[in-house]
Amino acid sequence: MSTSHPAEDSQGEPSFQHSSPFSKEAVPTPITAEDRLIADFTAGLQAHSRVLVGSGDDCALLAHPDSRSVISTDVLVEGIHFRRDWMSLEQIGRRAAAQNAADIAAMGASAHSAVAAVTIPKDIGKAEINALATGLAKGLESYGYALVGGDLSSGPCLQIAVTVIGDLQGRPPLLRCEAQAGDLVYFAGNLGDSAAGLALLERFQSPQKAINAPTLTALRDLATEALSHYQVPQVPAELAPKLAEAGAHALMDVSDGLSRDGAKIAAASGVVLNLFRSRLEKYTQRLAGLADFLDANCWDWVLGGGEDHGLLCTAPAGLSVPGFTAIGEVLPAKCAATIATTTTKDADSIDRDAQDSRQLYLLVDGKPYDQQGWDHFSA
Repeated sequence: MSTSHPAEDSQGEPSFQHSSPFSKEAVPTPITAEDRLIADFTAGLQAHSRVLVGSGDDCALLAHPDSRSVISTDVLVEGIHFRRDWMSLEQIGRRAAAQNAADIAAMGASAHSAVAAVTIPKDIGKAEINALATGLAKGLESYGYALVGGDLSSGPCLQIAVTVIGDLQGRPPLLRCEAQAGDLVYFAGNLGDSAAGLALLERFQSPQKAINAPTLTALRDLATEALSHYQVPQVPAELAPKLAEAGAHALMDVSDGLSRDGAKIAAASGVVLNLFRSRLEKYTQRLAGLADFLDANCWDWVLGGGEDHGLLCTAPAGLSVPGFTAIGEVLPAKCAATIATTTTKDADSIDRDAQDSRQLYLLVDGKPYDQQGWDHFSA
C-alpha cells in the first residue's frame, strides 16, 4: 500500500511520487502523516498462503500453482454507488470486498488477493479511515482473500477501487457464453432486497428513520434486512467453485438486475432465457409488504433491481449444488427471431432499429420483459 501525493519536477510542474515505507522483515516505522495513515489502514490485515510478499514493497508477489489468474476490478464512488449518510464507513469497506468477491465467483473461481486504491477527502478523519479499513479487512476475511497492496491518495470525494485476483484450482472457467439450449436457469442468493433497501432510503433519507418509522412497525424486521442487504450485499461466493464440478455451463453474478444480466448470458451464448414467474414468486411475496407500503412494484425489484450480487447460472436439469433454485429455462436461438417477428408484426408503431435487443433474449413466461435494470450511462 503506497500513497500518492503531488510534488514538483525540475520544470516546476506537479508530478506524483510513491512512498513504500514497509519492508518484508522490518516493522514499519511511521515517518510522515502518510506513513502513519498506511500503517493504520493496513493494521490487522490477514495473510494468505498465496502471498509471498504483501503490502509494503513496490509490488506484491503471489504464487499461482494453477498457472492461471482470474482478475477483475471494480470501483465505488461516493454519490454514485453510496452515500455516507446512508451507510457507515465500515459498511462501505465491506461492500467493496463483497462486490469484488462476486466478480471472481462469477467465473467459478475463489478470490485470494486484492489491491485497493482509495481516495480520501479532507473531511474524513482518522477514526473514519480506521472504520473503512476495518470494514474492508472484515469483508476480505469473510470471503477468504487478503489485501496485498494498493494506493492511498487525497481527493474531492471518497472512492474505493479494488482489483481482486482469484484462482480456478484446476477447474475450467465458467463463462457467460456457454449456456446451452435445454439447460435450466438457476439462481442462488437474494433478489430484490437491495432495490427495496434503496427505495426505503430514498423515501426516508436515513436508515434510522426508515427502521424507526411508526408506519413500518409491522415490517421493521424485513425493512432492517433489506437495508442491510443494500448496504452490504450477501454473496454466496462459496458455492461458485462447486458449479463446474456439478456440470454448470454458464455463470455470472447479478449486479445490474436479473433481467439485464440474464439477457447478457443469453446474448453472449446465442440463446434465449425464459424465466418463470411461478419460480420467482417466493422473492416477490417476501417483499410484497414493503412494496405496498412504498407504492412500488415488487416485480420491478426482483426482475430489475441490481446490486444483490447473487449467482445466476445455466446447467442441465438436476443441478446438485445446494442453494441454487431453478427459475427458468434456456431456449434455442431461433426463439429470439420468432419473438422479434411477432412483436414487430403486432405493433406497427415500433421502430425496429429502436427495439432493445435485450427484450428479445430475455423472456418472462414466454413474453419479452421491458425492465432493463441498471446502466450507468443511460440512467
